[in-house]
Amino acid sequence: MVIMKDSNVIDLSDTEVGTSVIVRTSESNGGMNNNMKDNDTVITKPERPTVTFDPNPTIHLTNSDGSPVKSMQKDGVKKVENVTTSKGGVAPSITNAQQAAVTQQATAAQQSKPDEPSDCYLKDLYSQVTSVVASKPDERENINEEECEDPAAVPMIWVSKWVDYSDKYGLGYQLCDESIGVLFNDFTKLLLLADGENIHYIERSSAEHYHQLKNYPAALNKKVTLLRYFRNYMNEHLVKAAASMCPREGDELARIPSLRTYFRTRSAIILHLTNGTLQINFFEDHTKIILCPLMGAVTYIDEKRNFRTYRLASLEKYGCRPDLANRLRYARNMIQKFLVTKSSTTKPSSASSSSSTTSTTQHAPTPTA
Repeated sequence: MVIMKDSNVIDLSDTEVGTSVIVRTSESNGGMNNNMKDNDTVITKPERPTVTFDPNPTIHLTNSDGSPVKSMQKDGVKKVENVTTSKGGVAPSITNAQQAAVTQQATAAQQSKPDEPSDCYLKDLYSQVTSVVASKPDERENINEEECEDPAAVPMIWVSKWVDYSDKYGLGYQLCDESIGVLFNDFTKLLLLADGENIHYIERSSAEHYHQLKNYPAALNKKVTLLRYFRNYMNEHLVKAAASMCPREGDELARIPSLRTYFRTRSAIILHLTNGTLQINFFEDHTKIILCPLMGAVTYIDEKRNFRTYRLASLEKYGCRPDLANRLRYARNMIQKFLVTKSSTTKPSSASSSSSTTSTTQHAPTPTA
């Protein structure tokens, strides 16, 4: 059964609960217990920082709308003054340099928002992938994948590690630029930028707050602690996906993308970022596809962790092997599920578990070649 919660989806059929906590993760870097499924990790004693995982956890927020601190609105930027820190007491007023950094981040965020469609290019991507699938690229007599390759279309950003703890808290992930994010079950998001110092908190209402890891409101204490735990766990136990693949040169993101939504099937996890990137990680063979609607391209990472980037329009023209074609068909169906389920949740009466359950019953394609 799958539950859609507006901004994220929890696949209850994959959730395993026992005396220990079993968490679904990306590829691990160490020995696995033979009695465990691949990508399942038993967490018994989390390392620093210490987090107590209660049987019935609750994330406490100060206000009903989820805002972490009272703020003053000035020139479109929320300025925080004299907030209580995580260590108690009152934090000193932020310096001019810090305020300037916050202002710059908020301005960049405001400028980037109007250009992004509300579905984060999901409909555009569906149209592009559907066009390729309809051409039946794996049934061509003379398939020429080399003509389709375009290394210049490699994605700007992708998810390199992830930990699914959605049965209690949410999903933690690491992007290829070393930034960390958590999509919590209460629909809020917390991002740690690649510099390891600045954090970006996004409320359920999409209101945004900028803080530093050393100085943040006490209301965020539990969420920051969880973010630290996710970061330490992923750094110590998980392998970075596509570690040898470098983002496009010259790409400097003014605004770090966050995880918009996701869901998990028995065969794969599907991750959709706010910059439009859609990533599918297949559990059985660890293959992955990363689709970028802005570049009109797909990156395929095979079982040996080799990667190639293709233009979707070229695949439609020159064709491709069955293994990639099968994954594109699967991607098309998963994008369709995103669109259908998202539209159904706009009406409270239609957000039933029965309609969502069928959205993840399709199995991933069996790898060929």
